[in-house]
Amino acid sequence: MFSKIEASELMRNEFDRLKGVCYLDHAGSALYADSQINNVMKDLKTHLYGNPHSSGKPSSACGELINSIRFKILKHFNTDPEKYSVVFTSGATGALKTIAECFAWNDRDDGHGTKNSSKDSRSWDSTFAYTADNHTSVLGMRELAPRTNILCLARDKAYKALDKGLSSSRHNDYPADSGNSLFAYPAQSNFAGTKYPLEWIETCQNGALNQYTDNRTKWYVVLDASTYVCTNHLDLGKYSPDFVVLSFYKMFGYPTGLGALLVRNGIGAAVLRRKKYFGGGTVEVALARDRHHVFRKKLHERLEDGTIDFLSVIAVGHGLDSLHRLAGPMRSVAGRTYRLATDLYRRMCGARHGNGTPVFRVYADTAYRCEDEQGGIVNFNVLRANGDHVGYNEVKNVVSARNIVIRVGCFCNPGACQTHLEHTNQDLKRNQQVVGHICGDHIDLIDGRPTGSVRASFGYQSTTLDVDKLYDTLIEHFWQNCPVTPVNRQLISMDAYNKMDLRVKRIFVYPIKSCGAFETNEWQLESYGFLYDRNWVVVSDTGVCMTQLEEPKLCLIRPYVDLQKGTMSLLYAENQEEVLMTVPLDTVCSGDKKKGKICWGGSVEGIDCGDEVATWLSLNLDRPGLRLVRCTGRNPPKVNKYGKLDAKVLGSNQCQYLLTTDSTLKWLHQEIENNLTEMSEDSVLFRFRGNIVVSGDDLPPRAELTWRKMVIGDVAFQTDSVCERCKIVNIDQDTSESHYKPLSVLAQHKWNGKTVYGIYLGREDTDAPCNIRVGQRCVVTGLVEDQ
Repeated sequence: MFSKIEASELMRNEFDRLKGVCYLDHAGSALYADSQINNVMKDLKTHLYGNPHSSGKPSSACGELINSIRFKILKHFNTDPEKYSVVFTSGATGALKTIAECFAWNDRDDGHGTKNSSKDSRSWDSTFAYTADNHTSVLGMRELAPRTNILCLARDKAYKALDKGLSSSRHNDYPADSGNSLFAYPAQSNFAGTKYPLEWIETCQNGALNQYTDNRTKWYVVLDASTYVCTNHLDLGKYSPDFVVLSFYKMFGYPTGLGALLVRNGIGAAVLRRKKYFGGGTVEVALARDRHHVFRKKLHERLEDGTIDFLSVIAVGHGLDSLHRLAGPMRSVAGRTYRLATDLYRRMCGARHGNGTPVFRVYADTAYRCEDEQGGIVNFNVLRANGDHVGYNEVKNVVSARNIVIRVGCFCNPGACQTHLEHTNQDLKRNQQVVGHICGDHIDLIDGRPTGSVRASFGYQSTTLDVDKLYDTLIEHFWQNCPVTPVNRQLISMDAYNKMDLRVKRIFVYPIKSCGAFETNEWQLESYGFLYDRNWVVVSDTGVCMTQLEEPKLCLIRPYVDLQKGTMSLLYAENQEEVLMTVPLDTVCSGDKKKGKICWGGSVEGIDCGDEVATWLSLNLDRPGLRLVRCTGRNPPKVNKYGKLDAKVLGSNQCQYLLTTDSTLKWLHQEIENNLTEMSEDSVLFRFRGNIVVSGDDLPPRAELTWRKMVIGDVAFQTDSVCERCKIVNIDQDTSESHYKPLSVLAQHKWNGKTVYGIYLGREDTDAPCNIRVGQRCVVTGLVEDQ
């Protein structure tokens, strides 16, 4: 293993662009080294390369170099052109598709419709077999396997058949008209890092899987080596799969969009004869006026349709050179990454909350005791002290805030995901058809059960510092001394509400989108909401509205509205000299104050507030090119949740007003303190950026989530929806620093499966201006039906 000094030097010299980022998604993509890119650029700038299908010295030089790179690839896997051919593809997926399209499932299938004519042809039906733990692209192969049996092997079933090797028949032991069957499996699982025995290759070729079929066919093996070759040595001098698929970006980061299909010459090459489509360079002759063509003899020339990405192929040569120079022997890389994964695995297995319950649920097929069986991947979910799962998106957001890169979801491996998460076929179909969950969306929990998981994968650049940072971050954010106390939904009748004395306790206006709050005791209501609420926006130099997601320091801009003077003064909280910037409330076009449109959830018309305030914003926020724009109208108006145009919503997120209650605030503040985090009540309140805070002596926490209608003073309101929350609530509005606890605690108390706080209100009555004030009576007049 690299020492910490050596690893640090390596990262500084070759991966300086990481700048403190802890990269743990090596199974998703390796990192390209600076020297690799420099060498590629130097090569392309120094030499003249032409299309290898053309003539002339640039083309012939390119062709010769590509052939030498094919040899270099084979040498990396300890084989040579006598045994294997290299076919360049768009990636491992493209290689798998090529196999499925061209594989002769029947020995008399020449790709032009000729089938086995034997009277007993049924006894020689082909089979496409694959392990359940496989990439989605392998599952897609079955759709191109005509007239075949489909056999999906669970882990135990595969081991039972292929470890024992019950059959010893070879290809030449079968009748001449027997069918051809294909078995696909990963050398290493991209889900849990399980390494499957490479000895299975020969066992399968000997016919071991015939015990699961009614037929005796010749078996061929496709080895998905995409994840394996990132950190392991694939020795094709020792093992002889018929087909190997891989993607180069998984090995050394660059180039992307290029992979290879390695085909064993003789047996493997002979069975890829169902190719129908042909492109430029793949035929010796093709007639335009007659349906006649003849494929080229060399396998790679026959299968590589059109001109290959020859400049990317040249980059592969430099990628291999960098990998050998920086990583050292791949056997050593396998050992280092295995030890890092084992360290993380053991720490996670031993982690316990204060009440003794596990912090992590690790998904593994092995106990991380043997490098030959386990690779450098740890797959897990985080658990709360009460046993509930933490959604993987919450985990991703937490570690992302600490500059840690991991991957979440099911990693295009539906079989392993289903097995480890213990979902039935019916569960998965229901999740898609009823809930609407699909691959790649952001639904991470359904009925409290995870739809995916979190994966940390190590590469040759990884160190123990990476393990420390990930583990310490997860423990710091998710370890609990005791379970959070659940809040029961208290069903309160309308009669009980009629007896309550509910009052407006605080009123807040947010003149500038995502900037600080302006608190007042009384304020005017307009058709679009509070007077001047979110009427201004800070716009980036690209013309897009900025929020605290992009720039947390926006909360430090504090606006003060003076209705008598007709001005809004701005103070930057961190400026000790208290330099104020004043802008008129009613900005008009003149000089540098021009009309225009900005991107703000649609096209918004506005007036620029001028160069002076723009310069003040840019200097204080340390971002050049910022502008302050006053919104004058939406075109078209904003669309509400019912799909209707809502002219009454100007700059607020969803509706005119956001209401919270004092009882909910006190409850959440107490829960945060119970989780050993000191935070003032006001600090919690300001993070949720509500307009109206209501208080009442007998009002239970979260009661407002059941309100459908209410009246404040003489103004009638109707609830539009509950307010779903994102990581902005973690930003301290006094310092702009982030702390994970508010969202983390709130997420443990989901409401109908959502992380919510407060409710959106819209006015029911006339749009005429009127006021509400602190101390005004609030009356609940309607409750939601499913409270």
